[in-house]
Amino acid sequence: MTDALGSPWLAYAVLVTVTIASRLRCESWFAPGAFVGLVWSFFTGASLLVVDYPVPARGMWMLVLLIVAIQLGAWLVHELQPRKADAGIVSPHHLDRLIVPCRRYGLICTVVAMIGCIYFLFTSLNEFGLDFTPIAVLEVGARWTHLRYDDVLEPWSVRLLVMWLHPAALLGGILFACSRQWLDRAIGVITLSPALVYGVLTGARAAILLGLTCWIGGYVATLCVKDSASVGMFSGKRLIHLGLTAAFLVGMFVGIDSVRDTSWVHAVILDVHEEKLSNYMFGSPAAFADWYAHNDVGDAEWGARTLAGVFDLLRLKARVAGRYQETSNLIGTEVTNVYTLFRGLIEDFTETGALLIAACIGGMGGWVYRSRSGSRSVLLSLSAFYAAFLYSPIVSLFSFNGAILAWLVAGAVMFFATPHTGRPAPLLHGPEVATP
Repeated sequence: MTDALGSPWLAYAVLVTVTIASRLRCESWFAPGAFVGLVWSFFTGASLLVVDYPVPARGMWMLVLLIVAIQLGAWLVHELQPRKADAGIVSPHHLDRLIVPCRRYGLICTVVAMIGCIYFLFTSLNEFGLDFTPIAVLEVGARWTHLRYDDVLEPWSVRLLVMWLHPAALLGGILFACSRQWLDRAIGVITLSPALVYGVLTGARAAILLGLTCWIGGYVATLCVKDSASVGMFSGKRLIHLGLTAAFLVGMFVGIDSVRDTSWVHAVILDVHEEKLSNYMFGSPAAFADWYAHNDVGDAEWGARTLAGVFDLLRLKARVAGRYQETSNLIGTEVTNVYTLFRGLIEDFTETGALLIAACIGGMGGWVYRSRSGSRSVLLSLSAFYAAFLYSPIVSLFSFNGAILAWLVAGAVMFFATPHTGRPAPLLHGPEVATP
C-alpha cells in the first residue's frame, strides 16, 4: 500500500459510505458496525480538519481498513444470524432486579475510590510540603504531572483503592438507565465523582475519560437491552445529552490544562488554546496514520500493548508510563503518545493479524447485539463493546486493569446479587418466577 492510493479524504469517504450502509441495513446507530463507524467517522473527520501537517494516505487507508473490517464482521453476522421474534420484548419491570444491587455496590465502589482519593490528597500534600488550601490541592495535580514525565507513578496503595472508580462508573451507568427515580439517577451520576476528583489530583485526563467511558458503556448497553426495538441515537433528548457531554469534555480538557499550570503561576488561569485543545481531542487518528506510514512494524508482542496492564501485573512485560515515548510524531505543534487502539493491535498481531482480529471483534459484537435477549452475558458484553470503542481513539480500554476489574465486578454483582429463578440465564427477559 502506498500513498498512490490517493488523498486521505478518499479513505475517509470509504469509511463514511460503509458506515451509512451499515446504519441503513442494521436499522440502528447502536448496531455494532454502525456504532463503530459513527464514532470513527466523527474522530477521523475532525482529525483531518484540525491537524496542521499532511496526513499520509497510506496510514489513513490502514486505519480505515481496520475499522471497515470490524464493520464487515458485524454486518456478516447480521445477515447470517436470524433475529429472534421476541428478542425485542423486554418488560421494563425485569430491569428492576438490577436497581438495588447496582445502587448498593455502585455506592460501595464509589466510597472505596473516594477514600483512595482522600488518602492520596493528604499524603501528597504532606510529601510536597503544601498546606490544605484550594490552590495547594490543584498544585498536587501539577506536581504529579511532572513526576509522571519522570516515570514516577502513584503509590500502589493509592492505585489499589482508586481503581474501584471503574466498577463504580459502570454500575452507575447501568443504574441510571434502569431506574427513573431521581434518587437512583443522582446516585448514578455521583458514581462518576471519584474519576473527576482523581483526574484533578493527578492532572491527568485519563481517569476522567475512563470513568465516563465505563459509565456510558453501561448506560447505552442497558438502553439497548431495555428497549431494543426503538433506541434512537439522535432523538431530541439524546442530542441534548450529547451536547452536554461534549461541553463537559471541552471544559475538562481546559480545566486539566489549568491544573497542570498551577505550580508555575500559583493561581488558576482558564486560558483556552484552541489549537492545542483541538489537537489533543482529535489528533490521534492522524497520529496513527503518520506512525504507520513512517515506521516499520516489529515482531508481534502478542497482547502486550492491548492488555498492557495484565502483562505488567503478571510480570510478562513492564508497562511504560505514557505508553509511547517517541518524540518525532507531532499532532499539530504538540508531541503525542496517543495513537488509538489500532496501533496496539498491529504491534501485538501484525497488520494481517490485526485485520483478522478486528473482523472477529465485529462479528462477536454483531452476534451479541443481534441475539440480545436480556441475559447477564449480553448486557456485560454489549457494555464492554461500546465502552472499548468509545475509548478506542485513545488506546485500548482493557490495557487498564481497572477497566477489567469493572466488568468482573459487574458480572459478580449480576450473578450473585440478583435473584435466581432456577432457569439458566434470564435476568432481563421472560416472565419472573418467584423463588420459594
